[in-house]
Amino acid sequence: MTIAFNADEVFEMGMDVEKNGEAYYRKAAGLVKDEKVKEVFLHLMQEEQKHLEIFRKLRDSLPPKSSLPTVEDPEGQEGMYLDALVKSRLFNNVHEAEQLAESVNDEIEALSAALTFEKDTILFFQMMKGMTREDLGAAKIDMLIAEERKHVIKISEAIKEAKERKS
Repeated sequence: MTIAFNADEVFEMGMDVEKNGEAYYRKAAGLVKDEKVKEVFLHLMQEEQKHLEIFRKLRDSLPPKSSLPTVEDPEGQEGMYLDALVKSRLFNNVHEAEQLAESVNDEIEALSAALTFEKDTILFFQMMKGMTREDLGAAKIDMLIAEERKHVIKISEAIKEAKERKS
């Protein structure tokens, strides 16, 4: 399978990831009882909104040539990897994100789902960075990866603290 990506498509995928995360955090914040966990979800929701805006600005700043393929994948390996990442993701759209938030049993499970999402997002953004030329915003994607790593730490700490409060 030959696959060709362009920067516009890559940034659109990034926007979708951020929208899904925002939807999960918004719904989870409205459902959890623990105020400290609610604060974590509200903070993460705001972060996802900021990241969405970064991708939107990157996409809006693209030159007209950005609709041309910027990543060639004649052997289909990049496409297979991207497909595996997408299929293994916790949720693929806003509706799935909200459904997951509604289905968790407690705050720790909600945080654990968020942790999985953030880890998947890092992998996805690393893949995106590999598909994005430097002149089309690869450094900004590095910055977003660093932000997502901070989210992993914040969620990990929140899980630890929630477990301690339950004990």
